[in-house]
Amino acid sequence: MIDFEASCLPEYGQSFPIEVAIARTDGDSRAWLIRPADAWKYWDWSEEAEKLHGISRDLLEEKGLPLAQVVAEMSEFVHDCNVYADADLDQYWLEVLCHAAGSQVPFPVHYLGEFIKKRGYTRAQVVSALDEAKNRLPKEHLAREDAKRLAMVVKLLLDQPPEGLSY
Repeated sequence: MIDFEASCLPEYGQSFPIEVAIARTDGDSRAWLIRPADAWKYWDWSEEAEKLHGISRDLLEEKGLPLAQVVAEMSEFVHDCNVYADADLDQYWLEVLCHAAGSQVPFPVHYLGEFIKKRGYTRAQVVSALDEAKNRLPKEHLAREDAKRLAMVVKLLLDQPPEGLSY
């Protein structure tokens, strides 16, 4: 699972990625703060978004990693795994990041809903897994926590067969 935090939501302006995290269903995860590209200097920043994720421009300048390093390390961490997200915005921010880094998008981001539908999970199963994951990992709007929670949802679903199937 992949999750990005951004300078603002696109409907509020021209946003850019500020943090990305990837979590696997085995519990392993990585997160990267992203040093803004020079090209993003005049892109939009939302104080409301900053209050949600707690990441300031100063923190990004001080602790953010270079774009190419983030892309390379993400690609290495993903290796040959399928990557899913719960929103199409994550694909958009991956593309923005890679474009600014001057690199190709290293992997496709699939929509989690497609995985759920393909596997035949019911709404009740998904809601139950979401509730359990939220109970275990309640912090929101932090890329690593959000990605870990989504990976936990997938793990919980994989640990039970879709309704109507028996093994």
